[in-house]
Amino acid sequence: MKILNILFVFILASSCMGFFRELAPNEKLDSIEIQNQKRTYIVHYPKGWNGSPIRLLVALHGRFGSGNSMIKQTKLDLLADRKGFIVVFPDGYKRSWADGRGNTPADENKINDITFIELLVKRLIAEGSVNPKEIFLVGHSNGGFMAQRLAVEKPELWKGVLSVAAQVSVFTLKRKLTLKSNPVSVGIMAGTEDPIVPFSGGYVRDGGEILSVEDSILRWKEWNSCKEPANQKTENYKEESTELKIDFIRYESCAENTKVGLIQLNGLGHSWPGETPMIPFIDQGKTTNVLDGSKLVWDFMESL
Repeated sequence: MKILNILFVFILASSCMGFFRELAPNEKLDSIEIQNQKRTYIVHYPKGWNGSPIRLLVALHGRFGSGNSMIKQTKLDLLADRKGFIVVFPDGYKRSWADGRGNTPADENKINDITFIELLVKRLIAEGSVNPKEIFLVGHSNGGFMAQRLAVEKPELWKGVLSVAAQVSVFTLKRKLTLKSNPVSVGIMAGTEDPIVPFSGGYVRDGGEILSVEDSILRWKEWNSCKEPANQKTENYKEESTELKIDFIRYESCAENTKVGLIQLNGLGHSWPGETPMIPFIDQGKTTNVLDGSKLVWDFMESL
């Protein structure tokens, strides 16, 4: 009976997290062999695409997620159809990324996710489907920390990078201090009441010390040689009987035409804005249905 209960919980969680999903006609499942591992990913081509090189968005799922769950969570596939870009959803090693903080299965097994993502991007460029000057990266949670690491270690790949519910880790900070990497446009979207990745910095539940969101933005401002002042605006949304306030802070005058931005989700938690939480058995803080996180991500990318 205990085994049956465990199996039921696994099936329920897998269903909620979107592991089971049929490919659409305009999608393909592909793989790359690296470190004796078959690393898989889903490519979603926009409906009506004529085959000419277009923009690419790489979307990295969070811990316990998958490429399939990232599609279900974000609906970036539908946004790609409307906006006309390709989006690729890679699968992390044992549903995790080697973002450098040390405690994920990918980190523990010394998985080279930097090379995996780089090879994936270069393969799509070589296929002729992607404009190499219009490649963007977004990640959520563990995937967001991985995105920050990729922004530091492979800035030449990206026109823009945005992390959701993740900021600069101490590991990535130390890596940056040893590298003389080029500026890259970076954004952070974060909930001020995130119970998993503290907005004010410190330690994350799955291990690793991180900077605060404010300090992370200031670091990128310094690394990109951004000038004051920052452009700031606030948008208010009505959700039932409460007001939801979103603060946008943007440094526009940075080296090599890069930008640094913060989307501050006041009062919100760890979930991708607008989603139904993918991990129902973990408290992720307050959620919202009035925001479209994917639209906010792509608005940032389109502004670069």
